[in-house]
Amino acid sequence: MLPVGQKKLNDGIDPEESDDSEAKPVKRNGRRKIKIEYIEDKNRRHITFSKRKAGIMKKAYELSTLTGTQVLLLVVSETGLVYTFTTTKLQPIVTKPEGKNLIQTCLNTPDPTMQDIPETKLEDQLSPQSTATTSPIYPVGFQGNLPQPSQPYPPQQQQYGQPPFYQGQNQPYPGNPQETKC
Repeated sequence: MLPVGQKKLNDGIDPEESDDSEAKPVKRNGRRKIKIEYIEDKNRRHITFSKRKAGIMKKAYELSTLTGTQVLLLVVSETGLVYTFTTTKLQPIVTKPEGKNLIQTCLNTPDPTMQDIPETKLEDQLSPQSTATTSPIYPVGFQGNLPQPSQPYPPQQQQYGQPPFYQGQNQPYPGNPQETKC
């Protein structure tokens, strides 16, 4: 057995091939590290979107189930379809007209350019003084209307009587999402 952090000298070479003149690397199947950059091929991009959307929805469900947190996840495809995952307390944000209108308004706004984004340092955002006293920031219109927790955490099992709400199984979001490009 080798010490920690030390590799075999012939790591990545097929051990059955003892001929030193032709050392071939072992072909590996399965997961590979990919570069995180825009996928130009539309078909590959669509497949990646579908797989990763399913994965992030699963992670949102697991997070809410394991920790008892309230989760709201919006995923908007490049065609303008909106997919949501939400726990019961946050469900009205995506089902009531006020919430739908807010989401649609956000989707219809133009993307900010780099000139519109204010320049801030990471230290300014994460200073120790501000993290201890800062309260959560909510979207405009929801500050007075957010439901307050009725039970202390951790939540009891009866609180999750209904399954999480999934919307958008290939359904367009109300409004005119086809004009919205993300």
